Amino acid sequence: MAEEKKGGGLYRNAVSFFGAYVAIINVFLIVFTLLLMFSFKAHSPYLGIFAFMVFPFFFALGAIVFLYGMRRESARRLHLGVDEALPYPRLDLNELKTRKMFSYAILGGSFLAILLAFVSYHAFLYTETVAFCGQLCHTVMEPEFSAYQGSSHSRVACVDCHVGSGASWYVKSKISGVRQVIAVLRNSYPTPIPTPIENLRPARETCEECHWPAKFFGTQLKQIPHFRYDEKNTPEQISLGIKTGGGSGQLGENAGIHWHMITENKVTYAALGHQLQEIPYIKASRVDGTEDEYISTDFQGNPEEFASMEKKEMDCMDCHNRPTHIFEPPEAAVDKAMTSHFISRTLPWVKKVVVDALVVEYPSREKAHEGLQAEIATFYRNQYPEVYKARRADVEKAIETAINIYDRSVFPDMKVNWKTYASNIGHRNWPGCFRCHDGKHVAKSGKVLTTECATCHTMPQRGPLSPLGAMMPGPEINWHPMDLEGKHGRILCSQCHAAGYRAPNDCAECHKIDTSAPMMSMACADCHVKKVEVQPVTACQKCHAVRSGLHLKGEHPDLSCMECHRPHVWGVSGRDTCLACHDDKMDHNKEEGACAECHDFRG
Repeated sequence: MAEEKKGGGLYRNAVSFFGAYVAIINVFLIVFTLLLMFSFKAHSPYLGIFAFMVFPFFFALGAIVFLYGMRRESARRLHLGVDEALPYPRLDLNELKTRKMFSYAILGGSFLAILLAFVSYHAFLYTETVAFCGQLCHTVMEPEFSAYQGSSHSRVACVDCHVGSGASWYVKSKISGVRQVIAVLRNSYPTPIPTPIENLRPARETCEECHWPAKFFGTQLKQIPHFRYDEKNTPEQISLGIKTGGGSGQLGENAGIHWHMITENKVTYAALGHQLQEIPYIKASRVDGTEDEYISTDFQGNPEEFASMEKKEMDCMDCHNRPTHIFEPPEAAVDKAMTSHFISRTLPWVKKVVVDALVVEYPSREKAHEGLQAEIATFYRNQYPEVYKARRADVEKAIETAINIYDRSVFPDMKVNWKTYASNIGHRNWPGCFRCHDGKHVAKSGKVLTTECATCHTMPQRGPLSPLGAMMPGPEINWHPMDLEGKHGRILCSQCHAAGYRAPNDCAECHKIDTSAPMMSMACADCHVKKVEVQPVTACQKCHAVRSGLHLKGEHPDLSCMECHRPHVWGVSGRDTCLACHDDKMDHNKEEGACAECHDFRG
């Protein structure tokens, strides 16, 4: 009983021993992980999460268990009536043993305090790293992280744009981050991740730390390499001047793309839907005090509804909505790869073959790799066996490049590809600028929001592929391979170049005309009098002057040819056209099929 009354230290119990064991083991694990991290040149998101979060958490848990065990042991001794049992240890530095224990506690505590301060500080720094943002939640963030790595902002930390400086936005981002972590742990996150991000910091507080629109000036030359969809992959280049000026009238110009920016002028808009792709209302306020309100003629609601709609001031992100996370469409990616010689330009039809293989929707990444390999290799084995035999390495390199392009832009697990997120910069693959400048936004005065191309850029010039910075060709070369006349001059670019798909090669492909139809051997101009216009058409009798048989009987001579002969198909192969007039013959000889099989119109 004497020994039990002495009791020894309060830590002498199973609970405290377990807590101490957990705490000490995690201290060693923290130190070991830190040494591993400092020995590696590249950041590892998994080492970081263990060194700064997991192991410190279990150390703190072990320390709490250790203290709880001491408290529990003290309560037990008090219950047994042991005099030496106190709620807290007695500290008497006059005793040698106590002084030694106190010294050890000070040294150990100081070491732990320094270690925990170091770990806590680096835990904060770790949550600001690209590895933490992009790689920790691998499946969720893989699309955005992959796009980020290939962007011009790949050396800018995620937090520089998504958080920025200052404590308030740091706290907001971490609170939002907790919700996102819970969603990942519960596997309840949406696929794909929705955009735009509602709680993103204003662009003026992030983008303008590096970019200063008030100082934008002049015109920038843009050269776009392009290869045609023909056997020779004819190389071309589209050159145009982008009028980036307009941020400030003090620079001597008040026009250009950055006129929209909220430096001197202010543009306010209201959008329908979360994606901001339909903008029925725009208000432009100028530095001279004048204002114009534009309402889309496509808007079916009451204009008074705009008073209750949320208004947004236009800033960088309304056009540059994906400045870093760009999922490149197949056509643009293949053009770039051919320009960089990752895909040989001299392989016949390689542009068309690779693009057509990439736009196929594969169920998984593994199936995509197999499909790309099969599509490209099979084409050359079957169509160009000699080329395939002599240039096998070039074909394999084209396949490898196609797989790399796919892996950068398509993520089946997250349901993300180049079609998922609209890009509002420009207007080739998405409406972009045409969300407002579509010729349908009209002010009360009758003024139409400009659709003039030259407001934002010079007219594009098409020419041969040239060295970087070479002068643009003269205006005598048509910039577009097809004359944009009539209706074709009014449709939006994205209707033909939808999200990077291959544009139609001819009239039949765009207008969904069966190329096997008898009349398709003729040129469009043989029937269509006006270029790119459906009507008028040349009279059929100009070529088909002689008619016979049933063409001359009953009311047939008075009918228009196109009442029986559908344009482009012409051959009457069924019963539908006949039954449109002869509905009393609905049940007549059904088993015989087309009326023309019995009734000879030519006899």
